[in-house]
Amino acid sequence: MAFTFSSTLNGLVEGDKIRVFSAGRQIDGVGVFIRVENNFLIWVDNNANINITSLDTISVAKVS
Repeated sequence: MAFTFSSTLNGLVEGDKIRVFSAGRQIDGVGVFIRVENNFLIWVDNNANINITSLDTISVAKVS
């Protein structure tokens, strides 16, 4: 099984501030994009927790 890794997602690059939504509701405040690996978003939330979240169940928006 091959693992895929990307440091970008639809124009997001490592270090970009993001908002992550699940079922239309924002989760964990503003976070920081790290990377995408095997269809999972790896990001750090507002409380400095590292999160690994399936891209199948979320929406991600860049904070300008």
